[in-house]
Amino acid sequence: MEPQVIENAVCPACGKKTLRTVIMEKELPHFGHAVIMTSKCSSCGYTHTDVIELEDRGHKKLRIVVDDPKRLNDLVVRSSSASLRIPEFDLEMHPGPFSNGFITTVEGVLDRFESAAKKIVPESDDERKARDEALKEIRDAKEGKKKFTLEIDDPRGVSGIISLDDEA
Repeated sequence: MEPQVIENAVCPACGKKTLRTVIMEKELPHFGHAVIMTSKCSSCGYTHTDVIELEDRGHKKLRIVVDDPKRLNDLVVRSSSASLRIPEFDLEMHPGPFSNGFITTVEGVLDRFESAAKKIVPESDDERKARDEALKEIRDAKEGKKKFTLEIDDPRGVSGIISLDDEA
C-alpha cells in the first residue's frame, strides 16, 4: 500500500493548518502488520508518531529478571495494549485509551517509571516518602545495584523482550 499523505491539517498544538501526516501500512519486526502514522507541524514543530498493531497473537505474559547491569540494555517491545510491572518496586504502567506502543531498553522503561514518579505531587508525608523511595529504587536499579523483575502482560501478544545476549 502506498503511503497516504494528509497536507494542511489543523495542528492540535498551535491551531494552524500546517500539519502534515503520513500514514502507511508496514510489516514491522516484533509488531507484525501495523499502521504507522507520523505527523509534523511546520509552524510550531509539533510531532506525533503512532504505531497501531493490526495483529492479535493471543494473550502473552513475559518476564525478565534483571540481575546483571548488561540486562538494562535488552530491548523491550511494548504494544499499545500491554501493561508493565516491576513487582519489587510496586510499580505498574497500564495502557490508556490513547496509549502508544514503543520500543526501548529495560533502562528506558525505568526512565519512563522515573519520569512518571517525578510528576506525582504528594499530598502527605507518607505519599512523599513512598514517591522518594520509589525514585531511589529506580535509580539503584539503573545503576545495577538492585535486582528486579520486569513483567509484560499483553492481551494481544504483540509485545516482546529481546536479549542482546541472544543476538550475539
